[in-house]
Amino acid sequence: MSVSPSTQRGLVLLEQRRYPDAEKYFREALANDPNDPFTLYHLAVCETNQNRHRDGLATIERALSLEPEAADFHALRAFILVDLHRGGDALKASEEALRIEPDSDLALTARAAAFLSKNEWATAELAARKALDLNPENTTAANQLAHALRLQNKLAESAEQTDYMLAQDPESGDNHSTAGWLALQRGDARKAEGHFLEALRLDAGNEAARAGLKEAFKSRSAIYRWYLNYCFFMQRFTAGKQWLVILGLLFAVNIAPRVLPGPLALGVTVTYMLFVLWVHVARAVGNFQLLFDRFARHALEKGEVWEAIFVGIGVIAGLPLLAAGLILPQPALLVAGVSLIGSAFPFAYTFMNTEKLGRLLFGSIGVFVYFVGTISVIQIVTGKSFGVWTEPLGQLAFLAVIGVTWLCNVRSLNRRG
Repeated sequence: MSVSPSTQRGLVLLEQRRYPDAEKYFREALANDPNDPFTLYHLAVCETNQNRHRDGLATIERALSLEPEAADFHALRAFILVDLHRGGDALKASEEALRIEPDSDLALTARAAAFLSKNEWATAELAARKALDLNPENTTAANQLAHALRLQNKLAESAEQTDYMLAQDPESGDNHSTAGWLALQRGDARKAEGHFLEALRLDAGNEAARAGLKEAFKSRSAIYRWYLNYCFFMQRFTAGKQWLVILGLLFAVNIAPRVLPGPLALGVTVTYMLFVLWVHVARAVGNFQLLFDRFARHALEKGEVWEAIFVGIGVIAGLPLLAAGLILPQPALLVAGVSLIGSAFPFAYTFMNTEKLGRLLFGSIGVFVYFVGTISVIQIVTGKSFGVWTEPLGQLAFLAVIGVTWLCNVRSLNRRG
């Protein structure tokens, strides 16, 4: 197969991870031969590595229309579909790649990626091991194996795999990122920070390392570490089993008043409510703390900053107002506190939500809670009634906030960018 000079130059730049420059040469080659599937494949790689996944999907599908029996093309399509949160379609694409080339370690790596996206850790581990059996030098599969082991809480095996990877290639950003997540799950935030910073030094675009660094910064807080441990515990389960855990907790809270003495039952209910609140807002409150760290705040994205402001202020200002309203008692303070805390739930799923419908839904609920809380406080302070409709609006706002705690589990409404 003859390769044009422009494509050859693009391949050199692609190997150097200079994706925008490589893309320019691939497009130059395609201007002369728009139906070159080889160049289209590598253009899709460039687009995907610049987080233009939809462009990459369109490009690789164009390549497949020209070369439908290319296993690597189907494998790349699977990786892109994983990035687009379409795990089921990604799995089908990887199976098609394996049909064409059963001994393709790239296809098996794509299969492992699909299973990881579906939280099927054991199956992902098996696929990654098969890929490594075929090609021990497959660094992507090696990292997938380490992640799959860690996500199953097989920390000793994951550590062994990670140490081997670092010994083989200490200059790999992905290897340091994997080591950072392992250290974080083991509770060693300082070691995790070191690995994440090294990963970003080696590869400034490593998003897994960037996300891990923020978690490491936030886990300096003992309360946030508790939340992070809860996340590590829950991620061991498939989505279906996670729902069983949530429903089990809800059932336990509902049954507590019937089987426990009054004070103890109240304590269980209050603890559960605080637990629910914290699980939903912990990430944003942790980011709020980072806003006051001159170094750590630079790791936050714009959406995370807005999320931290709206949710952090809602919780940090709302809880004291709620407490003051109960102790004094002052109805206006009580309503203000409840409104601020209530708004934190929907706003926690607004600013970093990649689903447009979800952003609109949760953002609208947050604004609605603010509105109802404001007119209620004004009504209490001034003694001026706004009509009989204020009480139903308050009830609706309460139900909407409760609904958020369930709707946030619907993936088509809530995917974090």
